[in-house]
Amino acid sequence: MQARDVFLTQLMQGPKQFLIPIFQRTYSWTQSNCDQLLSDIVHAGGSHYIQSHFVGSIVLIPSQQTTASIPQWQVIDGQQRLTTISILMTALLCKAKSLKHDVIAATPLEGIRDYFLANAYGGGDGRYKLVLTKGDKQNLFDLVDGKNLNNNGATSNVKNNYDYFFEALADSEIIDTVYQGLQKLKVVEVVLKAGSDDPQAIFESLNSTGVDLSQADLIRNYVLMRQEHTQQSLLYEEQWYPMEKNFGRAYGDKFDRFAQDFITIQLQSNTLLKSRDVYPSFKVWIQAALEQQSIEDVLAYLCRYAHYYCAFSLSQEKDNELKKAFADLRPLVEVATPVVMRFYELYEEAKLSKDDFIEGVKLLGSYVLRRSICDMQTRSLGNTFAALTHKIRDDDPLLSLKVALARFSKNSRFPNDTEFTQALIHRDLYDSRSCRFVLDRLENDSKEQIDTSKFTIEHVMPQNPELHKDWRTMLGTNWHEIQQTWLHRLGNLTLTGYNSEYQDKPFARKKAIKGGFDDSPLRLNRDMRDCSEWNESSMLKRSQRLAKIALKLWPKLEVDSQVLREAELEDKRRQAEGLTVDDVGGLRAPIKKLYQQLEERVLNLDQGVSVIINKKNLTFYTLEPFIQAIPRKNKLAVILALDFDELDEDARVYCSDTSDWSFIANADLKGIYCDLRETTDFDWLARLIRQAYEDALA
Repeated sequence: MQARDVFLTQLMQGPKQFLIPIFQRTYSWTQSNCDQLLSDIVHAGGSHYIQSHFVGSIVLIPSQQTTASIPQWQVIDGQQRLTTISILMTALLCKAKSLKHDVIAATPLEGIRDYFLANAYGGGDGRYKLVLTKGDKQNLFDLVDGKNLNNNGATSNVKNNYDYFFEALADSEIIDTVYQGLQKLKVVEVVLKAGSDDPQAIFESLNSTGVDLSQADLIRNYVLMRQEHTQQSLLYEEQWYPMEKNFGRAYGDKFDRFAQDFITIQLQSNTLLKSRDVYPSFKVWIQAALEQQSIEDVLAYLCRYAHYYCAFSLSQEKDNELKKAFADLRPLVEVATPVVMRFYELYEEAKLSKDDFIEGVKLLGSYVLRRSICDMQTRSLGNTFAALTHKIRDDDPLLSLKVALARFSKNSRFPNDTEFTQALIHRDLYDSRSCRFVLDRLENDSKEQIDTSKFTIEHVMPQNPELHKDWRTMLGTNWHEIQQTWLHRLGNLTLTGYNSEYQDKPFARKKAIKGGFDDSPLRLNRDMRDCSEWNESSMLKRSQRLAKIALKLWPKLEVDSQVLREAELEDKRRQAEGLTVDDVGGLRAPIKKLYQQLEERVLNLDQGVSVIINKKNLTFYTLEPFIQAIPRKNKLAVILALDFDELDEDARVYCSDTSDWSFIANADLKGIYCDLRETTDFDWLARLIRQAYEDALA
């Protein structure tokens, strides 16, 4: 790396070309930025005491495409200043020409153009000293060529700032002052050495104290900045830019969230990555990926996942059935995206059918909605879904999702039908964030959909504590208690476009008025249409009817118990991978010899029996654990999954009932306890081993 302070005009003079990498942000300086710069230039140009004015740094790296006649430099940092100065110079020349000047401060206009804006002997784009990106590129070219941008439909900041400078340069005096000020501008020119200096690291350092770069900016620059300029353009145009277009206007906000979910999946994190960790984690991932794949393949993989994200989160899915499933899930939870993207990948690879995909998405919605209605914790769903993503297996995605949901701890469990039904009937739903969503879905459980977006939630029995006398009569002597109990429950809530008309009117009036319940086309309101009275019994009956519909809309989780046991055993096997009997604490000769005899006898019972080793004990399984061995000093403690009361008198002599023991050191199996001290103990233990095995199979 080489750094020096130079006058900006010195940097720009001579045959050379500055290339703005295609992935850099477009020119973004506004009039306020230009106004400050012009003010500084005028001040410097009009003062005999100011010899120079520092305007920042320009970081360059030589382009591998450089020719002998026109050296090319990629601009790593400083494009906004360099572009604005170039625009100002074009305005300066154009204004001077409009005032019939041939020179500025004794310098011919054409000379100024050739010094600072153009390469006199360059061909094609090589004629221009500064090459911007996208639409900005041609706009600046036109300005350098003296063309009028008003005729090309340009609306970019390039044109806006040119117009500002052109108007500000009102007369010959200000033109001369500005030109003198331009000669005094100084920058720190930092030239990086290709192949040894890391342009991205420099870029990050220089931008660390300015406006925060988005994850999208950092990731895009990291992926593309190390590539040769032609390769940068190719990768950007063919892969990155199409991905940007998919995000559309949401790119600035949503790409960062996509990157967060994407890296959470790739690094198999059991917690949703924090925003500040996304970019460092992305670098770790892509460095490892590039050791195995080309940059084109890595970008293609990233683009695939971006497509999955946009299909779900931005409602870009083309398949109507999938789109409907996605639309039902999105209002419930934002952090389910990693699971959906993982499912989408398997769906595209034909490892997951569309029906199973839809069922999986519905299960996620059911899980979240049921927990919300049952007032169970939903604060850590981001971490829950991050961990869930890595439980999904390629060979059976839907089943593995169900197993993972079924194996959640008690605090994270999937609510059953009884819990869900009771909560729907008896819990106050009105203040729940799911209330509006639930009512809408209950209404639109049909192919004939009704747009309820402009409807409001209506309390059939009014909220006013001073109920109309007709309501008090209808509800009975304990009307106040009934109102307090049932007011905000599902049975008393509906949707309507006539909330202001209903107000606190008696029930008969709510039915009969124009647009009232008797006229309502909503399925939700059929109970009120069919009732002559609205009391506790009516509300209970309605809530029970709606709860039955809800059970179908948000189905329960069903997994075969044997599949669950198999999954639990497989987990234990994975945890025990690499461990041997020598890793079990205290298992030394001659106790080890006793264990080996026990193991031989147990494994001979059935080829399906397996032993799981950990550092405290050894446990034998069919699908259920039935024997556990724990090393003790001079003996092997054995626990069998049997009920002491089921033992015959002979066996009880050797065994202890542990049902009232508070704990057994290093053990996690419940049952009867006995000591194995010598080989002859197998004479009585053998039949207990078989009994425990047969009970486990039953």
